[in-house]
Amino acid sequence: MRRLVLAAVGLLSAAGCRIEDHTPRGTRRDEDAVLALVADYARTLSARDWDGVRSLFWGQGSYSGPMVPRSVGRAVPIDSALGRFSRTLQGAEPGSFDVRVLRTDFRQDGDLASVWLTTRRRMPLAAAGPAERDWMEHLVLRRIGGSWRILSVAGSAGSRGGARGLR
Repeated sequence: MRRLVLAAVGLLSAAGCRIEDHTPRGTRRDEDAVLALVADYARTLSARDWDGVRSLFWGQGSYSGPMVPRSVGRAVPIDSALGRFSRTLQGAEPGSFDVRVLRTDFRQDGDLASVWLTTRRRMPLAAAGPAERDWMEHLVLRRIGGSWRILSVAGSAGSRGGARGLR
């Protein structure tokens, strides 16, 4: 009888236990949406789909980084940056430019999010063909009208090792 009572108490205790999730509402869904946007950013850059890249940004989005030399240290409108990307890559072989996401670090506070992004970019070089290099980018995003948009991108080429190697 005592074993039966212990078994019943154990069974009731086990049935009453559950793992509680106290994650703020929407956080995981927001993280998934932001990371999908980051993947789209890399994919559309690789495809040189400038309209697709532009559609991921807020209307007043900005860029600061080494792909637009005059923007280092001060942001330029994303439309200006994309025009520069297009001119830089015009005439380059299709496989000579590629962006791959290596690592993301996501943070969110309400309708604002930031992602530190490590990417590996294959870029065409004038006389030597494409070379790979790691980049760090910081994306600031905001939920606007129920969907996430990139407000700004600030990037820098990796400081260690220089260009990865010619291919």
